[in-house]
Amino acid sequence: MQVRIFEATDMASGLKLVRQELGADALILSTRTVRNGKLGLLGKPVFEITAAIDTPWPREKTAAQPAASYQESPPARPAQAGRSINCTVGGNVDDRLVYNTSGSLASANYGQQPESQLAPTGKTPENELRQEFDELKNLVKSLASNIARINQPNEDSSVRTVPGIETQPNLQSRLQAMRPPSDQLIEYLLAYGIDLDTAKTMSDFARESLSETELDDPEVLHAFFLRTIQDLIAVSPPDFAANNGQYRLALIGPTGVGKTTTLAKLAAYYLSRFSHSIALITIDTYRIAAVEQLKVYGEIMHLPVEVVITPDQLDQALIRHSDKELILIDTAGRSPKDTLCIDELATFLRPELGIDKHLVLSATTREIELFDIIKRFEGLGIDRTLFTKIDECSHLGALLNVQIHSGKPLSYVTNGQRVPEDLLQITKAHVAELIMSKHEGI
Repeated sequence: MQVRIFEATDMASGLKLVRQELGADALILSTRTVRNGKLGLLGKPVFEITAAIDTPWPREKTAAQPAASYQESPPARPAQAGRSINCTVGGNVDDRLVYNTSGSLASANYGQQPESQLAPTGKTPENELRQEFDELKNLVKSLASNIARINQPNEDSSVRTVPGIETQPNLQSRLQAMRPPSDQLIEYLLAYGIDLDTAKTMSDFARESLSETELDDPEVLHAFFLRTIQDLIAVSPPDFAANNGQYRLALIGPTGVGKTTTLAKLAAYYLSRFSHSIALITIDTYRIAAVEQLKVYGEIMHLPVEVVITPDQLDQALIRHSDKELILIDTAGRSPKDTLCIDELATFLRPELGIDKHLVLSATTREIELFDIIKRFEGLGIDRTLFTKIDECSHLGALLNVQIHSGKPLSYVTNGQRVPEDLLQITKAHVAELIMSKHEGI
C-alpha cells in the first residue's frame, strides 16, 4: 500500500491532486488544516489530505533481477498548487519517502540495500515477510480443514473424528441433550421482552387456567396474557385533582433519559387540565443548557423558574412559592455509580419536604442496567417510576420486568419529544397493550 500526504489550498484542489497522483481508486485516510512557515499560528493555513492506494505484493527475485528490495520509483509529477509525501508500506519507511514540492524535489533511494541490512542467509526482508505470510495462510487452511472434519459424520453420527485427536462425542448433540425441551408459551412471552422467570410463572398459570383447546387458540391465549399483565402491573399517576394542598414532584435519574423535557410535559399537561398555579425549580446547575432549556419552557408557558444551588436555597424557593398548587423540581442527571453525587442529591430531597420522587428510566436501556439504576437510586426514597423513549423500542417487556423487580408503581410513559402531546396518561389496560403489542416504535 502506498500512503501519501497532499497539501493544497482547499479541499477541491487537494482532491484533484490526489486523483492526478494516485488515480480514482485512491482511499482518503484523513484530512486536517495545518499552518506552515516561519509565522507558526499566523502562517497561511494549508489543507492536508492523507491518501493511500493498494500496490501489488513485491515479486520474488529471480537470477536476472538485482538484489534490491525496491526498484527506484520515478518522482511524482509535481502539482501546481500543492505538495505530496509518498511512502510505500514495507521495509524501512524512512528510506522510502519521496517529497514532491513545486520548488525542490527530494527523492529517496529505492536501489540496492547495503549487504549489512540483509539477513545472514541472503534473503531480503520482503522475501522473509512473504514466507511468513505463506506460512500463516497454510496454518489457516489446516485449521479450516480440521474444522470441516469435525463437522463430517462418520459411521456413528453421534461421534466426530479428527486425525491426531482422540474420538469424542458430538458436542452439538450433547448440548442439545442438555437443553430443556422448548416451551411454546415461554417462547411466546419471551418474544415480547418479558424475562424468563416471569414468563415461566405466566405460562404455568395459563396451563392451570386454560383448557388444551384454549391454549391452542392464539386469540384466547393473547387475551389471557393481557389480563394477567393487568393484574401484575401497578399504575399510579399523581392525583392532581385531589386538591389536598401543594403538590411537590421531583424527577430524578441518570443522565440523558429526558428529565427536563418530561418536566415541561407535566407542566403543560397541568396547565391544560387544571390551573396556572405552577412553579418550576431546577437544581441541575451542572449543565447550563438544562437551565436555559427550562427557562425557555417557563417563558413559553409564563411560569416562574427558580435556579437553586444549595439545599437552603431550595427551602427558600419552596417558601416563596408556597401559594402555588404544583411545584415541579428538575434535578441533574447522576451516574448510578457516582454514590457521592447521589448522596448530595439526597440532601436536597429530604423526606420532611414531602416531595414525590419519580425515577425516570429510558426504555432503551438494557434491563441489567435498569436494575442497577434502581438499586443505586433507591436510597433517595423512590416513590414511582416513569419510562421515556418507548417509541424507540421494538418490545416493552421491561415495563413489567422492572416493576416486578422494584415494586414501584408506574406513573407515566413518554413516546417522543413533543410537549405535551407525547406524555401518555396510562392505565393498567393501556400498559398491558403496550407490552403485548408488536411494534417498531409507538
